[in-house]
Amino acid sequence: MKRRTFLQHSLGGLAGLALPVSALAYHNNSFQSHAYSRKPFALPPLDEGKWVNGKRVFNLTLQKGESKILDDTTTETIGINQAFLAPVLRFQKGDTVKMQVTNKLEEEAALHWHGMILPASEDGGPHQAMKPGKKWVAEWKVLNEPATYFYHSHTHNHTGEQVWKGLAGQMQIVDESQDKALNLPHEYGIDDYPIIIQDRQFEESGEFFYSNQRMHKMNGMHGDTILVNGAINSELKPGTTSVRLRLHNGSNARFYDLVFSDQRAFNIIGTDGGLLEKPITINRIRLAPAERAEIIVDLSDRKPLTLVNLRGYGNVSDSRNMTVMHFNSTQSKKVKPFKIQPLVTLPNWSDVAIAQTRPMNLEMHMGPQMMFTSGGFTINGEAMDMDVINEELKANTFEIWELKNNSDMLHPFHVHNTQFKILDKNGIQPHPWEQGLKDTVTVHDNEVVRILFPTGPYQNSEVPYMYHCHILEHEDAGMMGQFTTT
Repeated sequence: MKRRTFLQHSLGGLAGLALPVSALAYHNNSFQSHAYSRKPFALPPLDEGKWVNGKRVFNLTLQKGESKILDDTTTETIGINQAFLAPVLRFQKGDTVKMQVTNKLEEEAALHWHGMILPASEDGGPHQAMKPGKKWVAEWKVLNEPATYFYHSHTHNHTGEQVWKGLAGQMQIVDESQDKALNLPHEYGIDDYPIIIQDRQFEESGEFFYSNQRMHKMNGMHGDTILVNGAINSELKPGTTSVRLRLHNGSNARFYDLVFSDQRAFNIIGTDGGLLEKPITINRIRLAPAERAEIIVDLSDRKPLTLVNLRGYGNVSDSRNMTVMHFNSTQSKKVKPFKIQPLVTLPNWSDVAIAQTRPMNLEMHMGPQMMFTSGGFTINGEAMDMDVINEELKANTFEIWELKNNSDMLHPFHVHNTQFKILDKNGIQPHPWEQGLKDTVTVHDNEVVRILFPTGPYQNSEVPYMYHCHILEHEDAGMMGQFTTT
């Protein structure tokens, strides 16, 4: 593959390059189906749990509700401890967390802790689904590094629809002493903000539109309206002029190509599984469904600013750029801009023994199987079967997986119970901002991506973890497999 083609395929392959003015021409409500009034930034409630017998305990209730997302009507939604979406859960590495989950929905639901390294029985995959009215308790010691994670529905064949309706939220593992030592913004709602970006489509009645028809299944569900933390066209008035934004692609299927309206540069400090070794200065970043990136933005010039999603990236090509959210720093406390410096030392896996190298071929079948059934998507020729264990891994080892995309669409590939490193894409080393710890990586059409990861310390020959495409409609349609670690 030529270098130019590879650059166009990477997560932030266009980041840092000069953008023509025409690329940023947009309207405040571009490609959105209604004109929405500007709303205050929706800061999710923060839940840090309660200490009980040396454990950090969270009480989470899956529930139905009504939410005023649109200006002039309400929408039936589901959420966690609230009508729509969920509180941000915050805890620390080394904590023992206990998640007490009650399902008050009228349907079966599973709640998965995305990105966590934990026993398979606590993972919250489809095998841990709760019937209506039932409780489930997950407990584990936090081994992950400080980073931005999330939790969401993982109900077999119904993940896409439940997340679309609101069954998802952000988790943060934090280390305030480390953040202070590195001079990183870390005060929730003052200089440190969750930015959960989702798209939705609405019926004329104001209800969510969700479809399992062939085209929506093939492309994944896309909406014409962008939400941040559940609000449309919102404006953040940050507490300070140096802010940490925990960007989180919470969409079912939409890929984002994000840039600020004045093309200003920002510093990316972390990816899915933790901080980078040093900040990378870029002005454009691409996020696939489930990917996260922590960035620091300097707003000391106090100019009005808009975060924009550029058209043309992903499996559906929008006709216009889309407004994500606005920033108003006129009243923000002026602080010193973030100073570029080394952050952390990432683990060196260059000399580890590789227990096994596994091919993972991502496939789409365009014939009757997709048109007339719920399937059409496979990995290594097999569609998801709850009764089939596709792979068996050995605990406390390292593996390389070769992800090959045999379809003509982009697929964000996610592996449970680990944080991996991207070794290369079509034999070319990843960019610096792709060299942190990851749990999701985009595999482009006709691309081979190699990832290296530790299999983790937990053993269970009966209960599996998942690996799958994180376009949720692809996952529901069969592009998912199961593995045990023994």
